[in-house]
Amino acid sequence: MRKRRAWMASSQQRRGVLFLGGMGLVLVMLLQAVLPGLSSSLPRSEVAAGGSGASEMVYVPEGPFMMGCSDDLYAQGCDGDTHPIHGVYVDAFYIDKTEVTNAQYRACVAAGVCPPPLAVNSNRRPHYYDNPAFNDFPVINVDWNRANTYCHWVGKRLPTEAEWEKAARGTDLREYPWGNTPPSCDIVNFTAGTAWPNEHPCVEDTVRVGSYPRNVSPYGALDMAGNVSEWVSDFYLKPYYQNSPYWNPKGPPAEETKGEHLLRGGSWHEKARSVTTVVRLDESETYHYLQIGFRCAKSATTTPTPTPTPTPTPYPSAARTIGPEGGAVWTVRPGHLELLTIGPGQLTRTLVITLSQEKKPNAQGDLLGQGSFFTLAAQEVPSGTAALTSLPPLTITVGYTDHGAVISRTLSLYYFDPDGGGWVTDALTLTTWTPSYVQAQVQRPGLYALLGQTIRLYLPTVWRSER
Repeated sequence: MRKRRAWMASSQQRRGVLFLGGMGLVLVMLLQAVLPGLSSSLPRSEVAAGGSGASEMVYVPEGPFMMGCSDDLYAQGCDGDTHPIHGVYVDAFYIDKTEVTNAQYRACVAAGVCPPPLAVNSNRRPHYYDNPAFNDFPVINVDWNRANTYCHWVGKRLPTEAEWEKAARGTDLREYPWGNTPPSCDIVNFTAGTAWPNEHPCVEDTVRVGSYPRNVSPYGALDMAGNVSEWVSDFYLKPYYQNSPYWNPKGPPAEETKGEHLLRGGSWHEKARSVTTVVRLDESETYHYLQIGFRCAKSATTTPTPTPTPTPTPYPSAARTIGPEGGAVWTVRPGHLELLTIGPGQLTRTLVITLSQEKKPNAQGDLLGQGSFFTLAAQEVPSGTAALTSLPPLTITVGYTDHGAVISRTLSLYYFDPDGGGWVTDALTLTTWTPSYVQAQVQRPGLYALLGQTIRLYLPTVWRSER
């Protein structure tokens, strides 16, 4: 199990009370007196406008993306509170490029608005917040109230959970902010290894923000995995994804929860499974404030042109030469099902058959989804030069998971007609339907998708391995 019950802090620590007078003001003045030169003198307006005390922000455009997790997509597996994978639309927004730093937070403390952090140490440094050498390191030992207070002080707010995930994940279902490459210590500040005694932290503490340029999201945000876990504005409710709204979800009402907020992104202490783009952490499970920081967001009032960023390396195509003896072709994406079966004697010539993943966002209209499409291509051997426009009858066996969000009885296999017909079924003959797979005969190379309904939305299903 990834999640664990961490040590419990006192109720005062867990609920961080905003104090502006009395003992709180005395502590602020004492901190400034003991630590001369550390507190920024930047006024709030300069910080909010992007002065040296403010974080640079990146732009995330409006639009849909797939939120949540499916065990069929990720080798690390999924926690129950990340099911089902579902479509979400968020309006355009900005999010801090990096986590809020010690120096930036001290400016708020100096202004008499933010309480000091709950402690000045980090995991291996007795003096961290109060040491100028760590000015550009993420502020830690901050509860949700402290993070929320700071973001409002600089004219921003904490991101919603949906905003955070889109900023980290983009629209291509990547497993990590940087893509699908497994994490390593040269990409992200996390704990390598799978379990004690083989696990080993890369740093065993925080690092300067932006230290890992490869750990960049599709929109240019850095360190959204690892280094520190990050507060979002939402309250936590385990089954929230089952009924969350499509448009700009903001989390469940407080009265439906335990009153605890969410953290996203994992930290230097977390292993590979917990630094994905989908893992959700309940506040009560993460009272290790040495691992918690935050970044801020704000709604976009303009629509700048986003800076292009590289997409992750795609999974390669599966290609196989098949002759009269028959055979099968699979997608090479880990954990996916056999898709194409050719029985003995079904082919009278030898073909190179290639099966690859395609991306056709929104091409199917109301059947909204991303990426769960496959292309069937074929060439004759030995020539191997001209792609075929027709095939002998071939059997496609497409499997799917019959748990979680998918409603299996609504699933059908479709062919995309490039001549303007859209998604059609007249290019194939459905031969078998079961709760776990469908079979059909096809006679055209091209783009296919198994489309169906989830508990809330129409979207392409994801395939599940049975081998």
